[in-house]
Amino acid sequence: MDRKERTVLITAVINVLLILFKFWLSVVSGSIALRSSALHSLTDLAIGLFVLAGLYLSRRIRGSDPVRQGVGALENLIALIVSGAIFYVGIEIVIDVLAGTSAELRNLVPITLASLVTVAVAYVIARYKLYVGRQTGSPALIASGYHSQVDIYASIVVVVGLAGSALGLSKLDLAAAAIVAVMVFLSGFQIAASAIAALRQRRLLDLEGETGVTAPKHVNLRAVVPAGAFLIAGLFLVSGFYTVQPGETAVVRRFGAVVARTGPGLHYRWPAPVERVDVVASDQVRRIETPPTQMLTGDENLISVRASVHYTVQDPAAYLLNVADPEELVMETSIAAFRGVVAGESVDALLTVDKTEIEQKAMATAQAALDRNESGLRVSGVQLLESAPPREVAEAFRDVASAREDRNTFVNEATAYRNEVLPVARGDADRMRQSAQAYAAERLARASGEAASFVARQTAYSKAPEITRQRLYLEAVERSLNGVRKLIVDPATTPDTTDLWLPQPSSRRLQP
Repeated sequence: MDRKERTVLITAVINVLLILFKFWLSVVSGSIALRSSALHSLTDLAIGLFVLAGLYLSRRIRGSDPVRQGVGALENLIALIVSGAIFYVGIEIVIDVLAGTSAELRNLVPITLASLVTVAVAYVIARYKLYVGRQTGSPALIASGYHSQVDIYASIVVVVGLAGSALGLSKLDLAAAAIVAVMVFLSGFQIAASAIAALRQRRLLDLEGETGVTAPKHVNLRAVVPAGAFLIAGLFLVSGFYTVQPGETAVVRRFGAVVARTGPGLHYRWPAPVERVDVVASDQVRRIETPPTQMLTGDENLISVRASVHYTVQDPAAYLLNVADPEELVMETSIAAFRGVVAGESVDALLTVDKTEIEQKAMATAQAALDRNESGLRVSGVQLLESAPPREVAEAFRDVASAREDRNTFVNEATAYRNEVLPVARGDADRMRQSAQAYAAERLARASGEAASFVARQTAYSKAPEITRQRLYLEAVERSLNGVRKLIVDPATTPDTTDLWLPQPSSRRLQP
């Protein structure tokens, strides 16, 4: 391996480390431009590997016909496949740019400083190739060094984009990615054009002019620069398209002033920095949970309160412009609302029966505070998750609660006993009252009947005393001898000398 091949191999290894470093920075920061720069460095690595292969083949197959051996055709086909992969990478970058929204950029200041290292490494690679190329008289290394200088410009563009994003111009990251995409397309075009020309002329691939055969002319800058500028302008204009999903609302701002609100669908706005669009999920129900907070009740007791608050975006423009941290605002507003409501309630109400009313009062108080701040938020629900005494007095509160439960139990049992005894007592009283009334009515009726009977008998006696006396005698005998067997004997019969033979139900027996 001669010095030229060793130089290309060393720079290729450094390029691999540089690519991995750029990919790591893109993952940490979420920058599309950094990922695009890493992919551009990947194209520079591919060109360097092709140069290494060309140097190796030109050294090993001197004086022979590599095309006849099939080496040249295979290398050209591989170059075409690589150029297609490069174009695919460029298209992926363009799709990310046209989406108009990148991931939330993170750690911008340290990432921007770390990206300066990529500029320095790219500069070292380019200068090293140029130095060795001039020392060895290698057109390939010189041309490869000039090509590596393009990676320096790409890294500088990325650093500028990151610095602008750190200063608040978030769209500069997308603009840097678009510029790097143009450079990726140019690299892919260079490899594809060289491979097609080599296939047509049946010779070895010559990307950097190392072989003895006259290399095809490189890309005409007079044609490429306007085409690149036109492509960048087209990408800039096309980046104005944006989509809004169902349940979302887009707020369009022109130089900071709200000019439109758009609903679901495909829309267009002037690209940044003229107009900016922010999409807000207006139908999404957001939820926060307040931490356990000790509050003072109206009867001067401490209680720990924890609540869950659900809210939605009612005015997207006010939500974007008037609120820096919506979640923090809702949380602090909810805690303040609960403090005010708890201060007007007793501890018993908070621990037992009035939780629903307290939630409604807290929701109304929090909504009024959000409206005063013009936050554009609407509280849709408040749920009291915890209302408990502090840990130090929790045992005493449990004793009080147990006593209250015992009291309620005794009251309920007494109420049940009363409900059981009172109806029975009322029934017995009504029954005794009705029995007395019936007895009184019976005695009165009987006394009245007896009095009427006595009066009737007296009247009959006054008219026929003998008959009446006889009749009363017979009635008295009937009442006295009722149920007794009676024998009617002639008065002239002497009982001592007379035997009576009377039939009995079971036998006959002589009666004296």
